[in-house]
Amino acid sequence: MCLVSSPAAPSSTELPDGAYFSVIGNVRVEAGGQTRLALLRHRLFTLHAGVSLPILTYNPVPSYEPIRAELRAQGQLLDVSELRNLHEELREWTGLGEGTGDLPDPGTSAHDIDDGYPWRRRHGAGTPDEVWDYLRRDGTRYLRTPPTDVEGEVFLCGADGRPVRSWPALGGLWRWWTRQVMPTTGKVFLISDSRFIAEELGRLRDPRVHLLHQMHNPHLTGERRWWSPVSDSYRTSMERLGDLDALLSLTDRQRTDIARRYGSSTQLFVVPNPVESPPMPAEPPARDRASIVMIARLDAQKRLDRAVEALALVRRQIPDATLDIYGDGPLRAQLEQQIAAAGLDDAVTLHGHDPRAREALWRCGLFWLTSAFEGYPLSTLEAMSHACPVVSMDMPYGPREQITDGADGFLVGPGDVAALADRTVALLRRPELLAPMRRAARATAEAHGHERFLADWASVLHEVVALKEQRRSVTDQSWSIERRFPRGRACAWTGRLDLATPDRDHLDDLELVAEAWSPETDQIVELPQRVSHTGTGVRFEGLITRAELRSRLPGAATAHLRAGYRWANLAAFEPITLSALPLTTWRRWH
Repeated sequence: MCLVSSPAAPSSTELPDGAYFSVIGNVRVEAGGQTRLALLRHRLFTLHAGVSLPILTYNPVPSYEPIRAELRAQGQLLDVSELRNLHEELREWTGLGEGTGDLPDPGTSAHDIDDGYPWRRRHGAGTPDEVWDYLRRDGTRYLRTPPTDVEGEVFLCGADGRPVRSWPALGGLWRWWTRQVMPTTGKVFLISDSRFIAEELGRLRDPRVHLLHQMHNPHLTGERRWWSPVSDSYRTSMERLGDLDALLSLTDRQRTDIARRYGSSTQLFVVPNPVESPPMPAEPPARDRASIVMIARLDAQKRLDRAVEALALVRRQIPDATLDIYGDGPLRAQLEQQIAAAGLDDAVTLHGHDPRAREALWRCGLFWLTSAFEGYPLSTLEAMSHACPVVSMDMPYGPREQITDGADGFLVGPGDVAALADRTVALLRRPELLAPMRRAARATAEAHGHERFLADWASVLHEVVALKEQRRSVTDQSWSIERRFPRGRACAWTGRLDLATPDRDHLDDLELVAEAWSPETDQIVELPQRVSHTGTGVRFEGLITRAELRSRLPGAATAHLRAGYRWANLAAFEPITLSALPLTTWRRWH
C-alpha cells in the first residue's frame, strides 16, 4: 500500500496490502451522489486508513485541471489526491513511438467540434460511419473512436498520427490504459462506481485484480419488487455479476432482492454510505422552525413536484412555512411553473447548485426527501449530521434503513403527499418534540462515521481476497428442460444443464435447485428434485402437485417454477414453467 502521513489505522480497519484505484466514468464539480460518494471514499481511505486511492476517469476531456482546482477549493479533493484521466494522459503521452500502416479513410468531410477546446475532429457527422479524432497540442492524432457508443473500432495512434494499437470497442482501450496505470506486481483492487466501466474491466482476467463494484441506485423498475423488470442501464451488467469479485449494495434489502433474482453467489456484500459529521457549532445558529430544506437534483427521480404539493398542504395550517431547494437540473422550468400555479412564489425558493447548501441545514427546521427511488441517500445523512430531522417518503432503498420512525425523523408511505404534510405540521406545531429528535438525528449520523465505513470495507476486502482462489468461470451454458402436466394437477420436469468451463474438476461443488415463487406474496420456496452430475454438467428431474404448491405458498394465487444453480461467484436461473401456474382455481394447467 502507498501510505500518506496520517495516524496508524486501527486493526479493525486495516486493508489488505495492494494497490488501490477508484474507477469511474467521469467526475464533475456539480455531480450527484455517485460521484460525491467516490470522492468521500477517496478522502476517508486516504486520511483514516492510510491508503492512496487514485481516482481513474475515462471520459474524453483535454484537461481535468479546472475540475481538480474547484474540488480542492470545496474540500472534496485533498492536496495529495490523484485525479487521473485517460484522455488527459494520452494527449501528453510521448512513449507511443511511430505507428504502422494507415487509418481507414472515413471518406467524409471533417470539422472541429466546437466544445471550447480545439482537440476533437468529427468525420461524417450524423452518418453511420461517423468517427471522432482526438488531437494532441501539436495537432497530431492520438486516438480515433466511434462518436459516443461503446461499440466501434478504436485506434491508438503514435506521434505521427498512425495507429499503434486497435480494439474492436472502447472497452479494450479502457482495459489497456488501466493496465498501464496498475503496478506490474502485487494485488490490485479496482473499486468501481460505474457499472459500464466495471462491465468492461471485468474482462481483464488478471488473477492479481480484485474488481469491486458499488451500486448507487435500484436496479429494478416498475413496482421495484425483486421480480420486477431490470432497468435497461443495469441489464447487461447484472447478467455479468460473475465477473466481479464483489458487488456492494448500500442496503441489505437490495442485496436480498439481487440474491432472489440472480442467486446467492459469494460476491454479494453490503456497505452503507458514510457521512462526515461536521463539528457542532459552539453557538448553533438560531433555527427557523417553519423552514424546510431539500438538497436534490431537479430531475424525475427526486419527485420534487410532490414536495411542492406537500408544502401547499402544510401552509394551510402553518402559513409561514417555506421550502428551500438546493440543486439544479432539467426540470427547473417545469417546477417554476408548478410553484407559480400553486401561488407559492413567496414560499418556495429554487437556489440552484450551491456548494454551501449544507450550511442551510444548521438553520432549517426539517429536511424532506420525496424521491421515487434512492440507493442510500447522502443528503439525508448530511441533514442528520447537522442535527436536522428528516421526514421522508419510503422507497427502495435507504430511508427505511436510516430513519428510526419517531426518534430521529419520520417515514411515510411511498408517494403519500398528505402524510408527509401531516407529519410536518405535527412537528412544526410541537417544537418541544424537535429537541430530542435533533439529538437522535445527530447520533444516527455519527454512527455512519468513517470508523464503521472503513471496518465494513476492510471486512469485504479481506473476504474478497480469501475467496479469490475459489472463483469459477463459465464460458458458455446451456439449459434443456422438458415439462409435463399429468392430469392437469401436477407439473413434472426433466432437464439438463451443460457448462463449458475450465473448472470441470470442481463441478461437484455446484448446487442445483428447483424453486417456486409467487408474485402475490414474494415467497420463494425450494422444491424437491433428483440431481445427478455428468461429465460436463448436471441432470435433474422433479414433480410438484397443485395441492403441494398451495400448501408451500400460502395465500398465493399463482406460482412460477424455475431451476437454478449456485457455484461460488456464479449463479443463474432458468424457467421450468413458461408462465404462471394458477393455484386458486381449477383451471387446467398447461
